[in-house]
Amino acid sequence: MKSVRPADLERQTRLDPAVRLFLLTGPDDATMGAVANHLIGLAGKDAERLDLTNGQLEQDPLRLAAEAASMSLFSPSRLIRVDLIGNGDDSIAAVEALLAAETAINPVIATGASVTAKSKLVKLVEGSDHAIAAICYQPDRRALVGIAMAAAQDQGLRLGNAEAQLLVDLVSGDQAVMRREIEKIALYLDAGADRQRQVTAADIAALGAATHEEDVSECINVALGGKVRELPDMLATAAAVGIAEIRIIRALAIRAMQLARLRAEVDGGAHPATVVSAPRSGVFRKEQAAVTAQLHLWDSVRIARLMSRLLDCERALKASGTAGAVLFRKLMTDIAHQAARAR
Repeated sequence: MKSVRPADLERQTRLDPAVRLFLLTGPDDATMGAVANHLIGLAGKDAERLDLTNGQLEQDPLRLAAEAASMSLFSPSRLIRVDLIGNGDDSIAAVEALLAAETAINPVIATGASVTAKSKLVKLVEGSDHAIAAICYQPDRRALVGIAMAAAQDQGLRLGNAEAQLLVDLVSGDQAVMRREIEKIALYLDAGADRQRQVTAADIAALGAATHEEDVSECINVALGGKVRELPDMLATAAAVGIAEIRIIRALAIRAMQLARLRAEVDGGAHPATVVSAPRSGVFRKEQAAVTAQLHLWDSVRIARLMSRLLDCERALKASGTAGAVLFRKLMTDIAHQAARAR
C-alpha cells in the first residue's frame, strides 16, 4: 500500500483486518502520538497491549510475527505497539517476517520520529498489501486551527476561529497538549453532545495552557541558545515539575530537525529571520526570536552531530543498566557550551 495522510487514519472508525502494520513516522511527534492513540482506541478499551522496541525485534526477528498471530488469553482483542529508535533498519527482518506470515490477527502500530520517508523500512511497507505508512509533518498554523475547532466540536464545544488561534498559540502548536486543553475546557463548561457550549477567550485564560510544554520549550531554548548559566536551574525546575528527560530529548530532536530544514535555506543565501518568519517555516510566533538566534549559532555540521548525539542519548535513557540520567545532563551541558562558543 502507498503512504496515506495521518488525517486519513484519524478518520478511520475501525481497524482494517487486512492491515497488519501501521507505520507512523516523521518529525511531528504530536501528530504521530495523536494518530497512534486513535488507532489504539479503535482496538477497544479492553484490548491487551504488548509494547516492543526495535532492539528486541533485532534480537528475535520472528517474535513480531509470532506475537501478531497469538490470541489473547484474557482480552477480546490484542494489539502490539513498537517504538522505533533510529532509522528503523534493524527492524526490517522482523517486519518482513510479519508481512510474509500466513496469518496475523493482532495489529501492529509502530512509531519512529527518526524514520524518514526514504528509509528502507518505509519502502518495504509501501510495497506491501498488508501495511500502511503515514509520514507525520508539523501542520501549518491554519491547519492546526481547523484541527482545534474540529476537536472542540467532538467535545460539544463551539470554538471560534479567534479562540482557536489563541489556543494554538498557547500550546505552541502541540496537538497532544491542545487536545488535553480542549478536554479540560469541556469538563470546565460541562459540555457534551447534547450540551453545546461556546468557548470564550476568558475560558481559555481561566484554565491556562499546560505549563509543562512551556518548561520543555524553555529547556530547549536555554540549551540551544548557549545560556550556560541558566541551564542548571532550568533542568532542576523541569525535574521538579515532573518532566521526563526523554521528553526533553525528543523535543530537542524535533527542534534539531526543524533547524536542519531551515538551515538548508539559510545556506542557500536566505536570511535566518526571513526564513523563520515565512508561513511555511512551521515556527510559531512566540518561538521565532529563539529559533532565529539558534540558526545563527548552529550550522549544518553542528546540527548533524547534535542529532546523532540526541539519538544516542535516547537509546541510553531507554536501556536498562545505563547511566542515562548522567549522559542526559552531560549532553545538555555540552549543547549549551557548543552554542555559547558559536556566539
